[in-house]
Amino acid sequence: MKSIVIGSGFGGISAALRLRAKGHEVILIEKQNDLGGRARIFRKNGFSFDAGPTVITAPYLIYELFELFGKDPKNYLNIKPLDIWYQFVFEDGTKFNYSGNDEKMKKQISEVSPDDLEGYIKLVNFTKKIFEKGYLELSDVPFTKPFFMMKQIPSLLKLKSYKSVYSLVSSYVKNEKLRRILSMHPLLVGGNPFTTTSIYGLILYLEKKWGIHYSMGGTGNIIKGLETLMNEENIKIKKGFEVNKIISNGKTIKGIRLANGDEISANNVVCNADPPDVYERLLNKKDLNFFFNFKRKRMDYSMGLFVYYFGTKKVYKDVAHHTIKFGNKYKEHLDDIFDKKKLNDDISYYLHRPTATDNSMAPDGCDCFLCSSSSP
Repeated sequence: MKSIVIGSGFGGISAALRLRAKGHEVILIEKQNDLGGRARIFRKNGFSFDAGPTVITAPYLIYELFELFGKDPKNYLNIKPLDIWYQFVFEDGTKFNYSGNDEKMKKQISEVSPDDLEGYIKLVNFTKKIFEKGYLELSDVPFTKPFFMMKQIPSLLKLKSYKSVYSLVSSYVKNEKLRRILSMHPLLVGGNPFTTTSIYGLILYLEKKWGIHYSMGGTGNIIKGLETLMNEENIKIKKGFEVNKIISNGKTIKGIRLANGDEISANNVVCNADPPDVYERLLNKKDLNFFFNFKRKRMDYSMGLFVYYFGTKKVYKDVAHHTIKFGNKYKEHLDDIFDKKKLNDDISYYLHRPTATDNSMAPDGCDCFLCSSSSP
C-alpha cells in the first residue's frame, strides 16, 4: 500500500508515521526546504525562534509516535514541564501566575476574589466532566454518521454545550479578572471565548491533567527528532517540492502532481495543507458537490495573528516563559476582531520567552522573544 502525505506540520508527520507503522510505503512531501510547517524554527545571529507552536499540553501524543516503533522518545527529544504555565498581566499592573499547583492557585484566587474560590473549584470539577466526554470519549471519533451524532446530544446538553466558554466560566466566578483568565483557552486555537461552545472548556482541565511543557531547543527540536525517526523507518521525505494538484478519477484519488510536472501515483493521499487552498487549488472543482460548495462559501476564517520575533542584548529575568497581557477591554476587543474585522487600540498580546527555561535559544547575556497579537 502506497501513501502520500502532503505537508510536514505535526499533523502530516504524525499521519506519515502512523501509516508507516501500519506497513504502508510512505512519501512525505514538503514545499519548504525544511520540515515542520508552522512548527519550523528560524535562526539568526545566534538566536533561535519557534515559528508558531510554543505550548505543549499533551506530550504523550508525541511520545506515542516513537513508541509505535518501539523507540524511546527520550533518545530523540527533551520535553520539560513548566512550573508557571502562564503569567497573566493586567493594565493595573497586577499579575496572576497560572499553574498546576492547586494550593498556589487557590491562594491567588482567594487574594483576587475570596467569594470565587468555591466557584473555581466547582468549575474545575465541571470541566473534568467535559474533558472526559469531549476528549477521552469523542476526540478520536469521526462524526460522519448522523445517528451517532444525534446520540451525543443529551450528553452535550447536560454539559451545557449551548453556553459559550465565557458564559460557562461566568456562571461559576464573578470577578472579571478571573473570568478572563479562565475563559481565554479558545483563543489558543483561534476561537472567541464569547461565542465558542463551552465544550472547549475541556482545555482547562486538559492542562491540569498533563500540564504545560516546553521542548528544550525549541519546538523545532521535536520536528528534528521526528525527522530522525522517519528516516530510521524508511519514510521517503521530499523537501522543496510543491504539490499543485491532487489527481482524481471521479471520487477516487489516484495520486498527486508536483509543480515541476512530475506525477506520483498512490493508493492514499493525506493532505495536511490549509483547507481553503486545498479546496480552491488542489482538488478538481467538478468533483465537489453542490452541498459541499454551499457549505464552503458559508465558512469563515478563524482568527489570525501578527507575530514578531526579536532578540535583546540583555536578559529580562522578571519576564515569565509565557506571558498573556490583557488590555482594559476584553469583549469589546474580541468583538472588533471577530465581528467587525478591525483592530482595537487597546491591544492584548501573548509573549513567549523561551530563554526563561532554555538559554540555548539565545547568545550569552541575551534573550529571545516571540510576541503575537490577534488580527482579523
